[in-house]
Amino acid sequence: MSVFNKIKKKYRNYFFRKEIGKINRKKKVINYIEAKDIGIIYDASSEENYLLIANLTRELQKDGKKVNTLGYIRQKKRPQYSFPRLILGFFSMQDFTWNYKSRSNFINEFLERNFDILLDLSPADIFFAKYIAGLTKATYKAGIYDREYFHIYDLLIDVNESCSLEERIEHSLHYLKTINSQKDLCIINSEAQE
Repeated sequence: MSVFNKIKKKYRNYFFRKEIGKINRKKKVINYIEAKDIGIIYDASSEENYLLIANLTRELQKDGKKVNTLGYIRQKKRPQYSFPRLILGFFSMQDFTWNYKSRSNFINEFLERNFDILLDLSPADIFFAKYIAGLTKATYKAGIYDREYFHIYDLLIDVNESCSLEERIEHSLHYLKTINSQKDLCIINSEAQE
């Protein structure tokens, strides 16, 4: 890692810790059945990922859940499929100021929602997705295990780095549907279940 990247990482982690310290949320273990309002963060840099999340959103809505999604776009020019819809929002690095404040109404509204469950399906290399996950007021936060960001989640699912978004969805829903609401913090290794 270059000196510039080390400084950049220190700088962004400083703002991240500062903002997380301001968050006031009521933590509580909530399983899938109890959840009424679910927020999802994911990597929307491919149309395939977008379509998987659109299908997941429909499935969750069939189960009576309110759903809002926020997909991260890596490309500088937004792809055709990534124009915001009512519950399918998108964001990119350009939606943040130099000190990591959001310029996007959609991000701000997402952060203000009191989701029962926040499901972060994004890979560890998308800092802005982790930043948003950390700043949400969700009652129960589930995410893919990563050593650097474990402190922002209540449920951690340890999957292989090469795991596809479809597999991340499958593992996450499986554990959210089987989790006991009496437990506080969970780290689940999905490979041990296979």
